[in-house]
Amino acid sequence: MTIKEFPVFLKNYLPEEKINRETLQSFSLDGRIFYRLTKDLRGLPRGTVLWDGGIIHGYPRIKRVFHLEEGTMRYFKDTPCYVEEKVDGYNVRVKRIEERVLAFTRGGFICPFTMDRLTDLIPIGFFDSYPGYTLCGEVTGPENPYNSEKILYMKEDVAFFAFDIKDPSGRSLPLKERYGIYEREGIPSVRHWGPFTDRDIEEIKSIVFQLDNEGREGIVIKSVDAGEEIKYVTLGSCIRDIQATAHLMTELPAGFYIQRLLRIAAITYEYSTRLDDAAKLSIATALIEPLNDTVQRVASGDSIKEFFTIRVNRKETIDALMRHLRRTGMSVHLVSVEKKEGRFVVVFYRIFQKGTKDLRRKLRGYGFYD
Repeated sequence: MTIKEFPVFLKNYLPEEKINRETLQSFSLDGRIFYRLTKDLRGLPRGTVLWDGGIIHGYPRIKRVFHLEEGTMRYFKDTPCYVEEKVDGYNVRVKRIEERVLAFTRGGFICPFTMDRLTDLIPIGFFDSYPGYTLCGEVTGPENPYNSEKILYMKEDVAFFAFDIKDPSGRSLPLKERYGIYEREGIPSVRHWGPFTDRDIEEIKSIVFQLDNEGREGIVIKSVDAGEEIKYVTLGSCIRDIQATAHLMTELPAGFYIQRLLRIAAITYEYSTRLDDAAKLSIATALIEPLNDTVQRVASGDSIKEFFTIRVNRKETIDALMRHLRRTGMSVHLVSVEKKEGRFVVVFYRIFQKGTKDLRRKLRGYGFYD
């Protein structure tokens, strides 16, 4: 929705001269108009949502380190910290606004899929105990509408794992306080270990090895006072990222793959190891096989596609989700809807039109400048 005039309440948060449709977009729900930031602005992160009566702060980015030991010493020298599992999924912030509990994605959209499954994922009673608070977490699983990557430790459906709680002012609660609330309120949360200091680096490394063996993504190290945070991923997650996206290479920047190859090189450097032939083959296979499949599909007249399977409670959610994804610029097409064990199992796919067109021209012999 285009903003035609500047609402007075926004002046409490943002300078009027900075507001335009490139920085702030509006949408409505139940007669209430929300405004979401599409980029970082004046200390407020992208995905911040504002309305006449409140704000839900965007979730800040976390620094990534390539070298675990050096990063831990740099940011947590003699500082108590906890290690939390980094879960691979999509970020949501959940907050009760008046009488309705809403789930916002990292970009600041209200997600129809997450809203449909909310009572399956978290105990809504949390917001009776902590009105005005925001529950932040990751929705993960092989059946989500945003990420088709396989989750090795889950066979189907999705689950929610909390990793933060913010008070009404947007401040993250101290870690021990969060952990206590998770336990008392029955909130599923990411696994955590600690407290540690930088002197416990070998134990922290052993946690990373354990997570890698389990097919997990990595860790986030957080200071006890909820100040500093850094993230670090496993070797296996780098390879899985490549494998899950290689068929979309025409759509992604080269830096996506360069970063993951650099992470692999940094991991082997830090642990003074060399990739054996099996590991090298797995990386090459992850990169080449999906890409070969894409070339063959486009050459035969098909499009670059990504398939998704989800489960929803209400049939009307399907249309709402399709509209939501199309509003974000995706070209999505419904394949099937099947009632199974009380839920609707939905299969749909996304077409990558730009990448398909570009690759098809190249395969037909058109020249290009590189």
